[in-house]
Amino acid sequence: MKKTVISWATLFLMISFVFAEGGFVQKDFAPAVIGSDSLWGGTVSTGARAVLAGTDLDGDGKHEIWATSYANGGQVYCFEQSGSDTLELVWTSELTASTYGYGTRWVQTGDLDSDGNGEVIFFIGNDQTDPVAGLHVYEWDGSDNGYGTTADFHVNFLAGLNDSLLYARPEHFSVADIDGDEKDEIIMASNGGTNPSYGTQDGSTAYSEDRFIIMSVTGDIGGFGAAIVEEFSMSPRDADKDGVRENALGGGSPQGAVVCDTDGDGLLEAACFSWNNLAVFFIEATGPDAYTIGDTSFVKLGATDDWTLAPTAADMDGDGIDEVYVAGYYDARLYTIMDMNGDATHLVDSTETAVIASGPAHGAHATPGFGVFVGGNSGSDIHKIDLADGGNPLDSTHWTLSSYGLDNSNAGFVAKLGSGFDFDGNGSHEVVLAYMSVTDSLQVIDGTDTTMVLNTGAFGVRVAEWNSEMSIRDITLIMPDDYRLEQNYPNPFNPTTKIEYYLPINNDISLTIYNMLGQEIVKLVNNKQTEAGSHNILWNGTDMNGAKVGSGTYIYELKYGNFSKTRQMTLIK
Repeated sequence: MKKTVISWATLFLMISFVFAEGGFVQKDFAPAVIGSDSLWGGTVSTGARAVLAGTDLDGDGKHEIWATSYANGGQVYCFEQSGSDTLELVWTSELTASTYGYGTRWVQTGDLDSDGNGEVIFFIGNDQTDPVAGLHVYEWDGSDNGYGTTADFHVNFLAGLNDSLLYARPEHFSVADIDGDEKDEIIMASNGGTNPSYGTQDGSTAYSEDRFIIMSVTGDIGGFGAAIVEEFSMSPRDADKDGVRENALGGGSPQGAVVCDTDGDGLLEAACFSWNNLAVFFIEATGPDAYTIGDTSFVKLGATDDWTLAPTAADMDGDGIDEVYVAGYYDARLYTIMDMNGDATHLVDSTETAVIASGPAHGAHATPGFGVFVGGNSGSDIHKIDLADGGNPLDSTHWTLSSYGLDNSNAGFVAKLGSGFDFDGNGSHEVVLAYMSVTDSLQVIDGTDTTMVLNTGAFGVRVAEWNSEMSIRDITLIMPDDYRLEQNYPNPFNPTTKIEYYLPINNDISLTIYNMLGQEIVKLVNNKQTEAGSHNILWNGTDMNGAKVGSGTYIYELKYGNFSKTRQMTLIK
C-alpha cells in the first residue's frame, strides 16, 4: 500500500475555489509494478493508453476498470472491486506475438452478437500482414470474470472486410446500437494507408484505407459462423469511393468516432474526427443498417494540423440533446460542437462550434452534472471544465476551467480517462486516469555520481474522487503474486505431506494434484469460498477414489479466479 500526497504547488489558477467547492481525493493503484515485465512493460513505461471504468460485465455486482497496455502484444487488464478501497487484477487478455510497438489504444465492452453475454472489444497492431493484428473480442462465459485466455473472435482486416485494409490503427472507436436494430455495432476510426493496397474482395473500386467503418457481427461469437459485416464505410479523403483523393470530408487520418444525438431527432449519429486540422463530419443512422452523411459538410476545428486522442458526447446543458466535446492535441484547446439548425450532418463553422477552454489537450470524457474532463501532463493531471447553470455550451464565458495536479508522476501524462462513476458507493463521483511515459526508475546526479533509485510515483492507472475535502485515501491493489503457494513439507514425503497457501482476500479457490502427464489425481479443494489468510491441508497420497498412488513426482496447483500457481513434490515409498 502506497501513501500519496498532493503537490500543492501544482494546483492550477483557481486554488481558492478548489477549497470552497470541492477537490479530488486521490486513490492511485498499480504502483511499482508499472515498470515490471508483468504489467505495462518497459523501464520507462509505455503505460496505459486508455481506461474504461464503472462496468460490471460479469454481473457480480462489483465495479470493473479495464486498462490497455501500450507495449508490444497489446494486452488488456481487468481490475475488479474486491472490498472497500481494494482492487484485484482478475483478468488479462492473451499476450500476443504482435511486435507493433504502440500496443492497444482503446477498449470497450458490448454485446455484438446479442446473446446476452457481454464482450471485451479492442484492436491490436497496425500492419495487417501481422496475423494477430486486427479486432479481438473476448466473450463472457457466464462464470465469475470468465473471459477466456484467447480471443473468441478475431478479425484480420486483410481478408475480414470486402474493402481490404493493409493498415488499421484505431486510436478510438465506439460500440453502440447506433442503428436501432437491437445489436451493437463497432464504429471504427481506422487510421490506415493513404492509398488502397490490397483492393476489394468483390472486385469493386478500391479507395483510401483512411476510413470510418461501421461494422457488426453475424453468427455466434465463440460458436459457429461468426463473421464481420461492413454495414457502412466512408473515407474523409475519398467520399465518393472512386479511388481518387478529393478530401471532400476534410481529408486526414481517422482518429475517433463518438455516438451521439446532436439534433434531437431520435436518430443516432457518429461524430467522426480526422487528423487534418481536427476535421469533423457526421454519419447519421436512418434505420437498421442504413446510414447517411447528408450534405457531406465538415468543419476543420484546428487552425493548424491537429488530431485528438478521444472525443466525448453528453447533454451537458440538460436540453435533451447531446453536444460533442473534443480536445486538440497540438493546440491544446477544448471544442464544443452543438447542432443549431436541426440537421446533424450539416455543420456550420461559425455558429455550431466553439473553443471553450485552452490548456486541455488529451482524451476527454463528459458526464452531465459532473463536468467535462480532459487528461493532462504531470502537474496538471486532470482538467475539469464546468458549465454554469443555464449556461450555453457554445459560450466560453459560461465555462469554468480548473486543473488539478496529483502527486508527482515524474513526466508522465494522462492520455485518456473515464469519469462519472461511483466506484465505492459513497455518493461521490470518481475519475479514472490512464498514465503513459512514467519513469520507473530515476537517475539521481550529485556532482559526478549517478544513482538509480526507485520512482515511488510510478503508476499506470489512478482513481481520483471528487469530494468536499482535499484528503488522501490509499487503495490496495491485489496482484496474482499476492497469493502464495508454499513448498509442501516434508518433501520428499511418505505417507503424508502438508500443503500451505495464503490468500490476500476472500476468494473461491481450488487445490488440485496432477501427475506429470497433467492428469488429475485428486482435488483437495474444489472451488470453495475461502477466507483471506493462511491455510494448510494434508495429502495422504491417495487419488480421487481413495486408492494409493505410486512413487514419483506430482504437481499441485492453487487456482484462484483466472490465475494459478503450481509446485512439484515427490512421493517415495
